[in-house]
Amino acid sequence: MLVTTAALYFRAAGAVPVYVGGDEARFAIAASSIASTGRDPAGNRLPLFFHLSDSLNADQGGTRWYQPLLFYLMALAFRGLPVTEQSMRLPTAIIGVLDVWLIYLVARRLFADRGWATLAALLLALSPAHFIFSRQALDYICPLPFVLAWLWCVMAAAETGSVRMSLATGLILGLGFYSYIASWATMPLLLLITCGALYRSVASPGRPMLAATIGFALPVLAAIGWLVFHPDMWRDTVARYTAYDARHLSPLQGLKDFVGANVRERVSVYWDYFNPAYLFFSGGSNLSTATRRAGVFLLPVSILLACGIRELWRRHDASGAVLAAGLVVAPLPATLVGERYAIQRELVVLPFAVLIATFGALFLLRHSIRALRLSGMLLLLAMPVQFAFFCQDYFNDYRIRSAFAFDPANVRGIAEYLISSHSSGAVPPIYLSDDLDDVAARWRFYLIKHRREDMLTRSSLFTATGFDLRQAPAGSLLVLYANDPSVPALLGPEKCSVDTWVTDVAGRQSAVILRKAG
Repeated sequence: MLVTTAALYFRAAGAVPVYVGGDEARFAIAASSIASTGRDPAGNRLPLFFHLSDSLNADQGGTRWYQPLLFYLMALAFRGLPVTEQSMRLPTAIIGVLDVWLIYLVARRLFADRGWATLAALLLALSPAHFIFSRQALDYICPLPFVLAWLWCVMAAAETGSVRMSLATGLILGLGFYSYIASWATMPLLLLITCGALYRSVASPGRPMLAATIGFALPVLAAIGWLVFHPDMWRDTVARYTAYDARHLSPLQGLKDFVGANVRERVSVYWDYFNPAYLFFSGGSNLSTATRRAGVFLLPVSILLACGIRELWRRHDASGAVLAAGLVVAPLPATLVGERYAIQRELVVLPFAVLIATFGALFLLRHSIRALRLSGMLLLLAMPVQFAFFCQDYFNDYRIRSAFAFDPANVRGIAEYLISSHSSGAVPPIYLSDDLDDVAARWRFYLIKHRREDMLTRSSLFTATGFDLRQAPAGSLLVLYANDPSVPALLGPEKCSVDTWVTDVAGRQSAVILRKAG
């Protein structure tokens, strides 16, 4: 099953999604710099957190801070492979396969049966959301190995009361703190669940709970030290997710302001994450995170999940309580920033829901009523059928219809045209419209991919509205959206002519490259 999963998850990873997303390009740029020099693009040696610029110049400031894990995993890939779409997506595809193996180990401990463990692994491998994010070079999926390893350890600690295993649970959560920004909220919540499970299951829970807390604190202390010396990171991150006004309010004042103004709205957002239409039909509203032809989970999981919740309610054991609590807290990070249906913010829901659904399958297939056993078998048989239709759509129609969501300008096509047109000889000044989505990151990525970083010195961003064409030298190239309203004003015998129209994978005109007269 792992071999089949790997074949599916690695299949055409460089071609589907068809374009590189803006954050994918940022990860690849910084990882390439780490792989070649040991420093990030701004010159910082092996940073704990990455501060990336939105400009063409890496040393210019920005407000984007990223967790380190995926950068270093991608840098390892780039040490032995060229910088391409395929190699940049390799680490997350490996994480996806690793998740399937880890959930097998967790389920093996939970059910004490290889068959049910294999079913849990199959349910995760066939989850559309897990499949989609295993094929993008983004850190959304990075917390899952930590959550799964934690699940195994917390079950072992609750069964045995082992201080060493309790320490391991906290240490895993503390390391997972550096996997994705939502982990700043998720991992402390899972630590609370750990303490609750230990308190409920262990005769003398004091030492195991203390060990888990110390294990968590040890890795997190590095982040606290970093924030002391880089206070802008906290302010920029809070401002980016509009949690509160971090530049004028203290964290305590911000919490008071947040609670006072947003509770009703946040409760509404939270409940939307349990909307069946989102979970089992659409998967979200953004085409870069869902096909909208399948949900976060396959449709049969809806029945299995409901039966599993009923089974957990009947069991009343520590493992079931951990799974139920994990399912409840998974949407909280996305809720705090007020985003609805953002599955990328709550991917940690996958292992909890999958394991509960496995309990549901156990309930149906072992039921004394024959009709329920038969319905359970039909639900399981329907899953690979639906997944086959999902894959058929994903590798074909979805590849085309999602292209605009990943890169509306087709910067890859722009870069390939300009690079091939100037493979020899002088490169004219290149002006890239700052309206082009994440054009700085994507442009730098494609120059690195084609080893034409020399063209970066000839490139600059410009604002098309009100642009004084006289400041551009003769022969300069201007790149804009094909439907940019400024294009007609830039055309003329003594102004610019159309050098080429760039079309996207669907055949639509996505960008235009103008050449200044003279």
